[in-house]
Amino acid sequence: MTKVSNLVVIMKTIALFFVIPLVSILWFLPNERVLKRDKEIEHILSKECQNDFCVQYALVATEEGYFHCYGCAEGQIYLYPGEIWKYGKTCKGESGRYPNGFPVPNLKFVIQFEGTESECLVEEKRKIYAYESLPECQKRNIKLPRPPGNKIDR
Repeated sequence: MTKVSNLVVIMKTIALFFVIPLVSILWFLPNERVLKRDKEIEHILSKECQNDFCVQYALVATEEGYFHCYGCAEGQIYLYPGEIWKYGKTCKGESGRYPNGFPVPNLKFVIQFEGTESECLVEEKRKIYAYESLPECQKRNIKLPRPPGNKIDR
């Protein structure tokens, strides 16, 4: 073997056993939002459940148009029918949670999960944190960390 081929073998060995594993470890390290979500879920699960029947819901756009957006610099965002405006949890049902109607027009209440209060809180949290990976969020020029109608990660 020549010196060049020995060098190539050494470089491939270094890449195979050191560089590739290091890059893959760094690539899959949880980011701050994932760590925050997991800590919040752990806190929810450590508390005693108060209600046996609650729902995790989404407020979904029924018509296309501009909707209020808490995380947008402009204060509004364009949504299409079926896109998420807000995730939430209630143990009072739709009429108990929104007795005077929804905070903005052209929304519908869609139950996505039923369970105990803790289970619904965990499901709500998972969906809020996963929002930025949804296709409807990915296609926009602005990247939102949560749905437009969620002020905070709750």
